[in-house]
Amino acid sequence: MKFPMKQTGMRFFFFTFGVEGRREALSRLVRGEKRPVLSEAGERVREVWAGLHGMEAAFTASEWVLMPDHAHLLLVVRPGAGREVAFNPLVFAHWFLWATETAAGGGKVVGPPGGRWDRYVSVGEWPAPAVRLWEREWWVDVALESRQLGAIRRYIRGNVERRWWKVDHPDRFALRRLRHPVLEPAVAWSGMGDATLLSNPFLYHVRLSRSAPPGSPAGEAGIERCLGLAVRGWVPVCGFLSEAEREFGRRLKALPRSRWVRMAPYRLPARYDPSLEDSRWLAEGRLLVLSPFGAEELEPWKVTREGCLAMNARAAELDLQVADERREFVSGFRQLRRL
Repeated sequence: MKFPMKQTGMRFFFFTFGVEGRREALSRLVRGEKRPVLSEAGERVREVWAGLHGMEAAFTASEWVLMPDHAHLLLVVRPGAGREVAFNPLVFAHWFLWATETAAGGGKVVGPPGGRWDRYVSVGEWPAPAVRLWEREWWVDVALESRQLGAIRRYIRGNVERRWWKVDHPDRFALRRLRHPVLEPAVAWSGMGDATLLSNPFLYHVRLSRSAPPGSPAGEAGIERCLGLAVRGWVPVCGFLSEAEREFGRRLKALPRSRWVRMAPYRLPARYDPSLEDSRWLAEGRLLVLSPFGAEELEPWKVTREGCLAMNARAAELDLQVADERREFVSGFRQLRRL
């Protein structure tokens, strides 16, 4: 992995490290406890994390959680007193892997040569750790604004709760290929959540333009029109991309019994991990995440204009497919009322 990044000034780095083979080596979960109970190896990892500030004054070991088979860590790099620190997250991640494995094996942990957190160090310059704990593939996100940083903090704090949701509702957290009478069979549909939402005859496509933002007469009219159907029990299908669609989503989620299908304008990755908020809706059976793209069409997570247009076109086709079923349902209901 190449991540040639040399930064100065305050930065927030969200690291995720997975245990090799996804072994549950760091902790165990106990119902009712907000924090995992750490194993001996987990304690050593925690000690390395807690000791970062003493090793480098610019570091603050912020939010963290050691799940049984992976770790989430939020590192704040904050130079002070006029001192700038050149920092490369790739160098830090390689050091953290070595330091925690060394600590878990009873070895002495030292910082990088010369205290340089931007200097690449060859493997031969480090003493070999006594244990192998981590996978060598890891993830890092850089928080660039307060909303993103707040989402990262909530994600870390809610990890234990998310794990229990997945344990209690494994079918709703399984990403799978979807086939359903209302889905075009020639399209590589995939999704996560309650697929029975597709059987609702009152699905409807929501597409609110960027040219009519919330607060404008046209924007408010569009939001209220779509929200009115949801109040009556209809299930919206929406990408929640434009400002008006996101505002519609906020009001929709405030309704006590609302359900919805969120269309993704990209291919869902094989190891799709929903956000904390989406996890809550998935566990409650209120959400289906649906993607109409296969591996030959789009890359995972990549949002393009072409992908958004194709997503909306396929959502509109889905609406047309459901219309016939909706008419039959309404016709049958009216006949029952006459009896």
